[in-house]
Amino acid sequence: MKINAVAFLILFSFIILSKSAYSQNFDVNKNLNDFFKVASENQIETKEWRVYYRSIMENVEQDDLNKMVTTIKRDESFTWSEKGNENDHKTITGVKGNDQEGIQITISLIKDGDLFDVSQSYQIKGKKWVGFNKGKAFNIPSQFKKVNPYITVTGKKVGQDINHLESDILDSLSASYVEGLKERNFVSVSGLSNKFDDSIQTKKGKAFNVQIGLRKSENKEIHITMGTPIITTEY
Repeated sequence: MKINAVAFLILFSFIILSKSAYSQNFDVNKNLNDFFKVASENQIETKEWRVYYRSIMENVEQDDLNKMVTTIKRDESFTWSEKGNENDHKTITGVKGNDQEGIQITISLIKDGDLFDVSQSYQIKGKKWVGFNKGKAFNIPSQFKKVNPYITVTGKKVGQDINHLESDILDSLSASYVEGLKERNFVSVSGLSNKFDDSIQTKKGKAFNVQIGLRKSENKEIHITMGTPIITTEY
């Protein structure tokens, strides 16, 4: 139960942080390469990478909402689906790609009187980091160009003490420990690294720009999640 609570707190923090801007100094390719270098240095088998953008608009009028949704859904390369209704909470999702690399757009609508609060997300994910190393650009929609992404890399490793692995990853990231939670088979830490230009603050006002989550299974396999500035998925 504690692990679920931690995951919830991380996701809740992400929702709060998504409404606040931080400086525009992200180099997506460099930051992903940094995480993959860390994985290589620590013999971590990488499983997946994600680049996640989020944009929030409040008090959107019905006509503007209709135009927004119509414009986005014109892209027929996506497969679109809808859930819920506009009088309560509606989610519109578009997906394209395959098991190796894919893109998902999600539009979440919450009605507030005659107006709407609209949350849009754009997520790129892949299994391998091949091609982007050669300078391939992330062609994101215009509504996300003024927000920085959240970057996550996951992997696994067998045969190492979970606390030692946490320390090794922090060292590889040139990161100092800021705060965290440690249990027997679960570690969640936030750190401050000079590899990343941007940072956000904890509730106590301490700056951090990287998070690491480690979970050890019964077969001694450690599942690893690394992200900047925060992890945006459950682990």
